[in-house]
Amino acid sequence: MARILIVGAGDIGGHLAAELVGAGHEVWGLRRSDKPLADGVKLIQADVADEETLQPMPEDLDILLYSVASPVFSKEGYHDYYYKGLRNVLKALKGQSLRHAFFVSSSSVYHQMDGEWVDETSDTSPSSFAGKEMLAAEQVLLKSKIPATVVRFTGIYGPGRTRMIRQAQSGGHCDPEPPVWTNRIHRDDCVGVLKMLVEKALAGEALDTVYLATDDEPATLFDVLEWMKDRIGDVEPDHDVPEATRRANRRCSNKRLRELGYQFQYADYREGYDQLLTEMGLI
Repeated sequence: MARILIVGAGDIGGHLAAELVGAGHEVWGLRRSDKPLADGVKLIQADVADEETLQPMPEDLDILLYSVASPVFSKEGYHDYYYKGLRNVLKALKGQSLRHAFFVSSSSVYHQMDGEWVDETSDTSPSSFAGKEMLAAEQVLLKSKIPATVVRFTGIYGPGRTRMIRQAQSGGHCDPEPPVWTNRIHRDDCVGVLKMLVEKALAGEALDTVYLATDDEPATLFDVLEWMKDRIGDVEPDHDVPEATRRANRRCSNKRLRELGYQFQYADYREGYDQLLTEMGLI
């Protein structure tokens, strides 16, 4: 049994905490709210942006997993909750001999915008504040003395994450040419990837410092929206999707994660969205 701290016990962190407790581990979930966590997960109510709230912390931890979400989409919010927040947590855990630490990052650290393929070895020179702050936070962990791994998720969808479905329902349209490439991963696979990485770290297996976590099939925005509208049937007349939806145009490779042994529950957008649409009563 390992002692595991999940900082940011929201949708992904909360589900992961429940999975790890079910596997027999002792798990703490740190979050800003006092909303109860799954049975067996010990709640720590604290704010990573306020280091005074981070004491006391559990002792003799084996694993740290940092998976917070900034409460505001701003440079200040991202700085406080990713870069500064991670530094505050590492400071609060100073002196502990962690076996491994994980940071949940984002594909926003990539700057490529012309349909290029990217992987863990690709250059990262983001221009957006989100990408810059994420990349800075990654470096905080990777430059620490703790064995560490960064997991860069692409667009996360799943229960409660239905923006693309709402776009399709409202007639969202994107021209097929030039292609706008998109990448995604289902919430359940986010949990599955993190659980596998934690298990491998506890088993003493060697892990890379970075994994790009995305499903098997990058797809154009045109293909995703048109497939979805065909499945739903009753949608509003076409209109162009907002320009912000098109700002990331790259193809992300999950080869390293696949080679590590991860098997996706939802290998492409059709599998994942088909289940979501069914659960929502739209097909």
